[in-house]
Amino acid sequence: MFTGIIEKKAKILSRNGGKFRVENTLWEDLTIGQSIAHDWACMTIESFDRDAYTFFVMEESLKKINFSMKKTWDMFNIERCVRVGERLDGHFVSGHIDTVWLIQKIARNDDGSHLIGVSFDKKYSELCIEKGSICINGISLTIVSCGEGNLTVSIIPHTWSETNLWTILEWEHVNLEFDMLWKYIRNFKK
Repeated sequence: MFTGIIEKKAKILSRNGGKFRVENTLWEDLTIGQSIAHDWACMTIESFDRDAYTFFVMEESLKKINFSMKKTWDMFNIERCVRVGERLDGHFVSGHIDTVWLIQKIARNDDGSHLIGVSFDKKYSELCIEKGSICINGISLTIVSCGEGNLTVSIIPHTWSETNLWTILEWEHVNLEFDMLWKYIRNFKK
């Protein structure tokens, strides 16, 4: 379980198929077998040292997340799982991506904030709630507006500079996880 509040950024140092070697920016707290969310895909740490750690992404996951497009020196947004008894500053995030889709528009506002428009398959439109939660590349965000197969979020300057959003360009793919609680409520109502 995660909150979508990004702790660190980490560079991909190398990649061989599904095996990723990533810059170790969490040195003090890593353990083998630990779950770390990378752009909001939950991955299990296989090995680590002071400089780097490794994880493996199976073929099934590569079909559903944007990791197949990742290359050396790209950055991940990372977060360790929630500890019981801590504050939940974001929202409940499972680390299980719903879909990968496209950034349609990035616009900088006069106040330094940014608007990001994302398109996605229309079948996910019922999971999109104005002022509801969305996780884009692992970042817990509030939806400003949504329509059939699209949504817009607003990014404060702090989030823009402290995550990998500033490196993403229009028409690049991002990982989306819709509000987990809303998904459970909708399923319960059926």
